[in-house]
Amino acid sequence: MAHWLDKLLDITAIARDQNSLKSALSDLGERFEFTGYAYIVLRFGRTFAISNYHPDWQDHYFKSDLKSMDPVIKQAKKVRRAFSWSGEADRKSMSKGELAFFADAADFNIRSGVTIPITLPNRGTAVLTFASIKPQLEVDHEIDAIAAASTVAQLHSRIETLQATPSVEEPFYLSPKEVAFARWLELGKTVQDVADVEEVKYNTVRKAMEELRRRYDLCNNTQLVALAIRRGLI
Repeated sequence: MAHWLDKLLDITAIARDQNSLKSALSDLGERFEFTGYAYIVLRFGRTFAISNYHPDWQDHYFKSDLKSMDPVIKQAKKVRRAFSWSGEADRKSMSKGELAFFADAADFNIRSGVTIPITLPNRGTAVLTFASIKPQLEVDHEIDAIAAASTVAQLHSRIETLQATPSVEEPFYLSPKEVAFARWLELGKTVQDVADVEEVKYNTVRKAMEELRRRYDLCNNTQLVALAIRRGLI
């Protein structure tokens, strides 16, 4: 694993554009007999991936919001250090949702892997995973958590600098009603003000905003409005 990390670190130094970066990550995976890689950034209101996983899996993952049940993501957020994993291990302790997740992933040759999470500002998380078709990944020795985190942090910096285009991104949308409510909030109106102006019940606006915040894992209406503005929806 140390040699693999060394090569991953080299990529952060030699990649001059996003195409060479993505190509180098793919080549690294093949060299060490991985079936693919996925770099997922999870921030409030925006989640995206740079990956060479099968496009159908990436599309299914984001459209079906599988990140909320992804056991690897859950473990990454919990342990916050490099680890290896397998969809075949400890199946008795898995929920039905987790078993279904790994069954779907196995159809795309994702059965085990190595994952390295890092913490981003404002409670964000970035997770790099190299996946394998093997039921159980053989790791020659324990992964150096400090070296792994340092390497992925430098990879993240390179991706940010290059402004690499995501291969897939979590969709963000507002219904016409939600757009109308958000526009009034942007103008400084309270939830009660919005209800009065739109001639609807207070709970209609409140519940609509709550659903939006839940949908995109947002903390409050201020964050929701800011995100909608950045996405050009209001």
